[in-house]
Amino acid sequence: MLAIGSASSIIYPHAPLVSFATLAGITLNRRQAVVSALLIWFVNQFYGFTIRHYPLSAIALSWGITMGLGSVVVALIASMQPRLSRRSWVGQSVWLGMALLLGFATYQSGILLVNQWVGMHGLTADVLMRIFVRDLVWAIALFALYTVFVLTYQRLFQRISR
Repeated sequence: MLAIGSASSIIYPHAPLVSFATLAGITLNRRQAVVSALLIWFVNQFYGFTIRHYPLSAIALSWGITMGLGSVVVALIASMQPRLSRRSWVGQSVWLGMALLLGFATYQSGILLVNQWVGMHGLTADVLMRIFVRDLVWAIALFALYTVFVLTYQRLFQRISR
């Protein structure tokens, strides 16, 4: 996940941090989820300030800090893992959707607050919807990849233990 999250910074100026933080919260323990979300955020910021030449300004730093804090909050929300998420793949999928919605709303609320403070981006409903669809696609793809890895590991373990 860390490698894919880091590589996503090359593809997008803003990595789908909500997707990675949500998946981290669902698949890892709370501490690991927060550390993973922060590492992906850090790589995204490092890449942005070095390769993409983000300006070293109070506004850019405010955006970065808000994105980092938002990623941590999303990881914490997803790591709550209610009982339904521990019963089956369907339950975990349902929790993935719920956590993604809650996390996206929380994360974007923080972004909107900073936007009001610095008055920079034009975050319209259309822009937010495109960001949400991107995060949704990434979350589904990451969860599918995670599922394939887990099922492959389980089958391999069953063969070895026979």
